[in-house]
Amino acid sequence: MTMEKPKDDNVVSFAGRRGDIGAESAESAFGASISREDNHDFAANEQVLGLVSRILVDESLPFYVCALDGTVIHLNDHYKTLDNALGDVTLAPGESKYLGRYAVPSLKPVIDDVLACETTVRAEEIVSISGRDRVFLGRHTPVKNERGEIIAIAGTYEDVTVQVRGIEEANRTQARFQDFARASSDWFFECDADMRIRSLSERFTAIVGQPASLFIGSKFEQFGRFEENLEKRFEGAQAIRMRKPFREQLFVITEPSGGEMKFHLSAVPVFDRQSGDFRGYRGVGMDVTARYVQAAEAEHIRRNLETLLKELTRKNMALDEATEQATTALRAKNEFLAAMSHELRTPLNAIIGFAEAFESETFGDLDTAYVGYATDIRKSGQHLLGLINDILDVAVIESGGLSLNIDEQELGQLLTKAVHMNIDAARQKRLEVSGLDVVTDLCVKADDRRTTQILVNLLSNAIKFTPEGGAIGLEVEAQEHLGKVAITVWDTGIGISEEHAEHVFEKFHQVTEHIYSRTQEGTGLGLHISRELARKMEGDITLESTVGAGSRFTVLLPVSDGRNMDSDYI
Repeated sequence: MTMEKPKDDNVVSFAGRRGDIGAESAESAFGASISREDNHDFAANEQVLGLVSRILVDESLPFYVCALDGTVIHLNDHYKTLDNALGDVTLAPGESKYLGRYAVPSLKPVIDDVLACETTVRAEEIVSISGRDRVFLGRHTPVKNERGEIIAIAGTYEDVTVQVRGIEEANRTQARFQDFARASSDWFFECDADMRIRSLSERFTAIVGQPASLFIGSKFEQFGRFEENLEKRFEGAQAIRMRKPFREQLFVITEPSGGEMKFHLSAVPVFDRQSGDFRGYRGVGMDVTARYVQAAEAEHIRRNLETLLKELTRKNMALDEATEQATTALRAKNEFLAAMSHELRTPLNAIIGFAEAFESETFGDLDTAYVGYATDIRKSGQHLLGLINDILDVAVIESGGLSLNIDEQELGQLLTKAVHMNIDAARQKRLEVSGLDVVTDLCVKADDRRTTQILVNLLSNAIKFTPEGGAIGLEVEAQEHLGKVAITVWDTGIGISEEHAEHVFEKFHQVTEHIYSRTQEGTGLGLHISRELARKMEGDITLESTVGAGSRFTVLLPVSDGRNMDSDYI
């Protein structure tokens, strides 16, 4: 801060900074001393002028003497030189050219302070020289006469810019160091050559909950223990013996409650700069308790996972073995069923053939009772043949041996074929069959025989589970967005509950909740086989049903444009 020079004879402004008040006496204040003589009856200013030559002062410093009214009555040559160097600004005593002429207002606060404490007052004043701030330390001392009365103020100025800037820079450096230290660690310590603690930061008290002073003079081993850290390193003790730096040495402190606090200690050795003697260690401590708790939990979880993995691996091996055994058993079963089905169908076809011959009296007239027996034999044989065929189909599908001949087929011909195979049974049951008359020019990509098998099976079920007087029918709809044709077989039969609808496509499942269904025969394989066949042809079968109102089974098959139809269908 600066003091401008007066614009006129009555204006002087002061903008200095006053510092602490010292406790020095008037006779030994910063190089200035007062010699006292016998009492003289001079006026105050005359007494001061008489004393100026007797004041001992460091002549290398700017020096002034002022009366108590603020009039500067003496300036030495160094002050005048400094005043000329300051240019437009000046120190509190003002410009040297006004010596003895005016009371300087800027000296009034200084004079008041000196009179109040009756001792030397120190004050810093900041002025600008050549555009750079300079700091001057003023020492303002009371001048007393032989009666001990203060009759003037004497002062010196010392340029302390370098010292002040050095202190400021040291403070900034220290502040930066403290910031870095706080960011990188929790607390600091210093040990002597015997590894006894000489100092601990207050942060240590906040962390452990005990005064740091309790640990001064102790070794670390007296209130904790060193252990391996997470990386299995235990280098602290050896590093200390070899007077080397160490990092992240785990140190464990047991709390009064029995809990443990864990710290990572890092330190560097300190040596005397001149003699090279070892003086001890300086280092930092980082609270890593939470990290070690997390590591312990992670290790516990890892071990549990390893145990579970071993158990899962063992079970997977057992499951693989069981799966292999099941696959082998299923393959053997399917091979057995396929072989037995072929073996059974040969004599069964002969039985059915002879029963049909007896029934039609091909070899001559028979008694009516025998004709009836032949009819029963034929029906039973045909039923048994149907069971064998279903079992064989299931075995072939599950073994992966199903062979399909996918080709473009006229849907109308497939529907006509299936209807003709079931129309007599529907009429014998007095069902309304007008809904079976469906005309369509759509084509599908499918296997002829297997598609007919699906439609026959669905129509047979519709007839079987529809009471007399009911109705059955077909619907065809192109679903172009799916690239499929939907063929729906509907009936007004007993319907299927939602509970059973989820299982009708499973093997050996039959709806037996209705009294009417108990009279129907079957293996429970037809719908399972039909859906598997549809899926093998990139289609599917879905069901919509209401108990007592009937069912709708919809077959989805890939649509075809019919361009590659065989000539037989044209």
